[in-house]
Amino acid sequence: MNNYYLLSGKSYPKIASAFAPEGAKLAHELISELGNVNELPFELSLVKLTVGNNGLIESNDLSDLNDIWVDYQPNSLAWPLMSDKLKSVIEQYLTGNEGIGWISAIVNAPNEQRTYYIPIFSKMLDVLDTQKTMFVQGTDRIIRPVFSFSKIGGYSVFHQPSDHNLWKITSGLYVSDTLKKAIQKAKLTGMDFEKISIS
Repeated sequence: MNNYYLLSGKSYPKIASAFAPEGAKLAHELISELGNVNELPFELSLVKLTVGNNGLIESNDLSDLNDIWVDYQPNSLAWPLMSDKLKSVIEQYLTGNEGIGWISAIVNAPNEQRTYYIPIFSKMLDVLDTQKTMFVQGTDRIIRPVFSFSKIGGYSVFHQPSDHNLWKITSGLYVSDTLKKAIQKAKLTGMDFEKISIS
């Protein structure tokens, strides 16, 4: 049985994070508006985040960061924000069953602008072993997912089912072992991989 992994952002003591403008809608409010568009309706700006004793410290001074651009860019929406390189690697390994589209997002730094991409799913994927997944009693809210190997075998990238439309753009993105190795071989930055439970 092949392994699958939760793809998440790497922790750094200080990093540039892409922030939505003040007054922008919250991530869950935006999802319903992004179903038929291919670009984010506003631009993001890089802000330095440093882990301090009392939480995160924000600064507009990015000068002491070695690299402000990572392939899996942290952001205030807590969405997967991917470089063109990362998007290209993922696209090479898609099986065609995932139902993934892309929304482009302009990210601004003091002297540079780049385009990043947010994956959006067009259908909720059936991927759980519902007998072994732990739910909040009497609800379909998931405490601890267990994925069914027979269900996820046809996907290189997938999401966890969720209520409302939170599965469409999700910070909980899962990838196959083959895709993980391709991302690592390409030396793409900003990501960690955590092995998931499969039955």
